[in-house]
Amino acid sequence: MSRTKWAAVMTAVIALGAAGCGSGTGAGSSPVSPRPEGTGLLTREVVRADLDTSAAAAGAPANDPEWLSRSEESSAWRCAVVFKGYGTEAEPVDVARFKATVRELDRRDWEDAGESEERKDEDEVYVSRVLLDQRGWRIVAEYWGKPAGGIISLVAFDNACEEKRRGGEEGAAG
Repeated sequence: MSRTKWAAVMTAVIALGAAGCGSGTGAGSSPVSPRPEGTGLLTREVVRADLDTSAAAAGAPANDPEWLSRSEESSAWRCAVVFKGYGTEAEPVDVARFKATVRELDRRDWEDAGESEERKDEDEVYVSRVLLDQRGWRIVAEYWGKPAGGIISLVAFDNACEEKRRGGEEGAAG
């Protein structure tokens, strides 16, 4: 997928993510999810397990059930698997927790796609974004320091599905 298309995808993720709401907390230690044999594409179930177990192992808040439900019911998200964990004022998430989540994804064979970004306000990181790839999927992993409590967002896109969806949209528009 071209850089322009990925930029559009990331913009959509940010816009849709900003509309999310709810709360969820939780922590725990989970083993690395089982990897399917071979080199074929990963299934949605394996990707879902990777997102959930990585966040849990890093002590991130649990996936927000409201956000999860909306993303699973919306056709706009048919090519994606979504995780969104909201910190609270009592149990905030910070960039260190986000980086621990990314390290857990690395343990599950997700590879850095070489495009990361951090934004700081004085010495505090308020946005961090990392792209990760594995076997036909791309994760846009993000940390948002605001609103209070912070947010960890993991959105995994099925590259082939996204390409087909975008091709259909472009064909319909043209």
